[in-house]
Amino acid sequence: MEAQETKKIYRRQYRSKNRDKINAQHRAWSARNRDKLKEYQRKYWEKKAETGNIRLPWSAYGITEERYNELLEAARSSLYDAEVLSAAAKADRAVAGHIILSVVEGVSYDHLEFHEKLGRCTLGRTNFYGARRLFFHYLDCALKELQEKGKE
Repeated sequence: MEAQETKKIYRRQYRSKNRDKINAQHRAWSARNRDKLKEYQRKYWEKKAETGNIRLPWSAYGITEERYNELLEAARSSLYDAEVLSAAAKADRAVAGHIILSVVEGVSYDHLEFHEKLGRCTLGRTNFYGARRLFFHYLDCALKELQEKGKE
């Protein structure tokens, strides 16, 4: 234990003395390896999504505003009902109905917190909207998969 603590203290001191040098090396590596950096970031966010962190931003899922509008239109049309239902269940089975109602009919969380037919939403506002973003990620993946099958 004492050796580990000594090592931690040494590393902290080294880092504080050489902060500029270390940061410059990091920036230089990042500039040389943009593709690796993007790949590492993509893997990081995918792992976060798999571990149940539903508070990820739109950028983590790679969904632009244009793509969001396309997905919203697809969800509201009756062409992809099975994909919408599946994506909502994957995002959060307990509030899948609330998510679908929010997306398809444009109902806000304030009106969904306690719904007459669906009952109380088990998620708070932040987690609900995080689950809603995750829903769009799963819907995006499902529609891309359908598109790939259509090309074959």
